[in-house]
Amino acid sequence: MKKTLTPAELRQELASDKPPLVIDVRRVDDHEGGPEGIPGADWRAPTLLEDWAGGIPEGADVVVYCVRGGGVSQGVQTVLAKRGVAARYLEGGLAAWAADEALERDPDLELLRTQGVGDKGLRHALQVARVALWLAAGLDGAKAGPVDAEVLRRGALLHDLGKVRDTGNLHGVVGAELGRGLGLPEAVLGCIEKHVRHGVPLDQAEALGLPRRDFSFTRLEERLVSYADKIADILAAGLAEGPADAHARLPEILAAHPALAKDDATKARYLESRGLLEGHA
Repeated sequence: MKKTLTPAELRQELASDKPPLVIDVRRVDDHEGGPEGIPGADWRAPTLLEDWAGGIPEGADVVVYCVRGGGVSQGVQTVLAKRGVAARYLEGGLAAWAADEALERDPDLELLRTQGVGDKGLRHALQVARVALWLAAGLDGAKAGPVDAEVLRRGALLHDLGKVRDTGNLHGVVGAELGRGLGLPEAVLGCIEKHVRHGVPLDQAEALGLPRRDFSFTRLEERLVSYADKIADILAAGLAEGPADAHARLPEILAAHPALAKDDATKARYLESRGLLEGHA
């Protein structure tokens, strides 16, 4: 059984016929001084785990969460699992849950709808945004550099805007042209334009049917959006259990499924980016 689940997965399970038992295990100060928890969740002090763990109904499917999905909820999950409880912890904790709720209501989703993007495209946009924000949350800023969260979020949601007119290698270029007409910021346009084939350099552009210019990444947000897009493709194909698994096994997955890698040069660029994001591995 997986040890984790994402906010989107939890939301889906809570709407099912057999929702999990959700337990808020934030520390006392975080619980009393923090935001409201997930609706329907019961709070239990993590320091009193041994006192309340025995009261969990037999056979219950349990999800625990803390503030950011760190040591508190992971520690509780480990203890519960050793006791035979089917327990998982929420990736990113309550902060990720709140961010995901906001993402579901993001105005850029309506922008995509008005441009003709269908439900499948909207689901993919949300998945890419979720993965991109997850990646950014785990970055070593000293190694990778700072991330502009707004540019990242908007670039991820809007990266496939051009697919309303072109579904080939030009859809990034077309999307940037559309976005420019919509008044999108240049930083977001860069994420849209450069995500196809993961930052194509000048000497490879024409061979891929792109305009003869350099599409190499110049911002971290561009790299994250394109990398998240590939992770989302891997998840959609059912080749990994979650973003962390897809990221950790990326070399293996691309080697086993060449169509996902596209070509050796593109594959090399994905693997280079993985190296920059090793904090998640």
